[in-house]
Amino acid sequence: MKIKLFPFLTDEPLDASVKGDVITINGDVIDLSGIPTGYRLPGSAVGNKFFVETEYVERIDGVLNFTLCLPVDWNSPEEYRNPVEPIVIDAGSGPVKFPDTSPPAPPVIELPEIQEEQENGGLEQA
Repeated sequence: MKIKLFPFLTDEPLDASVKGDVITINGDVIDLSGIPTGYRLPGSAVGNKFFVETEYVERIDGVLNFTLCLPVDWNSPEEYRNPVEPIVIDAGSGPVKFPDTSPPAPPVIELPEIQEEQENGGLEQA
């Protein structure tokens, strides 16, 4: 399977695995074996919210091709929120390895140590 990824702002995770012409997305089993070579099905007909409705599911030279929504956050790396070129995954049998779109960890800022003032403002008695 060739899976093109379309960035989509959501908090919902995406977990998928492939076995033959069947893809399981977040527990939803989707059998795409009924799509013959040279035919296509609108993504909206699949009935899964991760399939991009305006793109097609099609079999080209025996390989299923379709577009899934890739969950991103406002702080996800720019390369995933707004890729220059479409991200395409060649998914074989087993778990699908999607890019890690989680935002980078915020930097750790070390604050200077605060020294307590003396009672008399630091003046010494003569």
